[in-house]
Amino acid sequence: MISWEEISRRVDDEIKMGTKVPKIDGKTRVVTKKVNSKIYMRTGVQTTYEKYTTKEILRYSFEAIQAGEAFNSRGLRLKFPQEYSQGSCVFSMTGGILELLGIAKYVRGKGYISK
Repeated sequence: MISWEEISRRVDDEIKMGTKVPKIDGKTRVVTKKVNSKIYMRTGVQTTYEKYTTKEILRYSFEAIQAGEAFNSRGLRLKFPQEYSQGSCVFSMTGGILELLGIAKYVRGKGYISK
């Protein structure tokens, strides 16, 4: 079984400025910068708006998936209300990174589950 430490290292190495992260609608959003544990992405198609997810959120979602649970928007909203206040796209940004790393897949109505 893959460890959080391995995932954390992969996030550091593979998620860079310009990385295209999958969205649940089949499109992608682009990583614009990384600052400490925050990973920023463009959220507007014709704007330069940015929102972020964090490595702490990634760890929470990874651990839920590894435990056989679905990572969903509701759980994220309850556990990380400050970050979630940016909007529900924080959910798909987080899950998209795990999808890109080959750890999770999105199931409509359920959330992100183990791949």
